[in-house]
Amino acid sequence: MKTYISPLGFETTHIISLIVKHGIEKGDRIILLRPNAPEPRADRAADDIRDLTAKVDRTISVEIAKIDHHDFGAMLLRFMDLISSAATPATSPATHAPAGSKVIVNLSGGPREILIALTAASMALSERVYKTTNWSDIDLELREIELPHITRTLDKTARQILLDLLEHEHTTLTAVARRIGASESTVSRQSAKLAGLRAVKITPDGRKKQIALTLSGKVLLKCTTFLTDARSNG
Repeated sequence: MKTYISPLGFETTHIISLIVKHGIEKGDRIILLRPNAPEPRADRAADDIRDLTAKVDRTISVEIAKIDHHDFGAMLLRFMDLISSAATPATSPATHAPAGSKVIVNLSGGPREILIALTAASMALSERVYKTTNWSDIDLELREIELPHITRTLDKTARQILLDLLEHEHTTLTAVARRIGASESTVSRQSAKLAGLRAVKITPDGRKKQIALTLSGKVLLKCTTFLTDARSNG
């Protein structure tokens, strides 16, 4: 089974070309990404996609994901969740996604804000994306493109630090060390490495050091969590 994820604007050409090229069949799923704001032309475009898929098989799901385009970080994290849940292996606990679904992401159409965030999410989780496509505005053709695979690993302590920061928004290195049960020197060393990756931000506060999770840190944590879950279910 396949799950297509694509931005949706007023045109459907790139989406129709996508499903014609890669096929659509019983049980497949299409997730269309749209801004929250009401737009009759986008509604008509979504209806056109529904009408087309209904002629193939009525079990094909066409879903509209309404997106708040004002917060890039929130969009990025939400798209990572969409990709991850859609790519859930057959051995994973039940989710809304078909078991073992292949995720095909279309990086074309729709507002630029959504397209950029979806591209970033797809690059962060390239190992969970089966295929990536792009509709050319120059020669009006759909092409399959290859996303770079970004290798990232975290040791146990670094991951514990990020998980702790996810729950404690304003904290210090000393407090993190106490909560995760590690020495302050170990936490300080690992946090310095994470700061080098821009995963955390460390600021002096008198004799203590404040530490906070960044957007890059949240993305890194999601990536490593998804990979850990995939290996556990593999």
